[in-house]
Amino acid sequence: MKTIKLWTQEEVNAFTETSIEGDLIIQGSYINDLSPLSALTSVDGDLNIRDNVSLTNLNGLSNLTTVGGNLEILYNDALTNIEGLRNITSMGGDLVITVNASLTNLNGLRKLTSVGENLSIHRNTALTNIEGLSNLTTVGGNLEIMYNDALPNINGLSNIISVGGDLFIRHFTTHTSIDSLSN
Repeated sequence: MKTIKLWTQEEVNAFTETSIEGDLIIQGSYINDLSPLSALTSVDGDLNIRDNVSLTNLNGLSNLTTVGGNLEILYNDALTNIEGLRNITSMGGDLVITVNASLTNLNGLRKLTSVGENLSIHRNTALTNIEGLSNLTTVGGNLEIMYNDALPNINGLSNIISVGGDLFIRHFTTHTSIDSLSN
């Protein structure tokens, strides 16, 4: 299993693969456009998008349908939306969305139905809704939604029928409703 690391916009621009039998790491201060990755349809291992201070969206990943391992979206200060992930239906590992200061919603995950392991949504200070997870039915491990200060409720999780681990929902600065987890 190989690991491909894209550290610069030039490396992103030169990328031509349609599938990766391994991990893909996209990490670079000057990466601001993922559209050259539009031929990519699958990542068998982990997809890690982290520390991209200039990246505002994930457009270019819209043909990606499967992630066999973890999908981690971490420390992308300018990231405002994840619509580029709109065709992912399932992932084999964890889904981690943490410390993306400008991310306001998860609408790009509307087709996601299952997460093989843990679902963690932490410290996304501008996140105001998670309704993009409305088709999610199964989380194989823990479901954690914590310290998303602008998130008023967890509406969008009402279709979850199975959580294989623990449920952690913490620290909302406004009124929080967990009625959406009545299943």
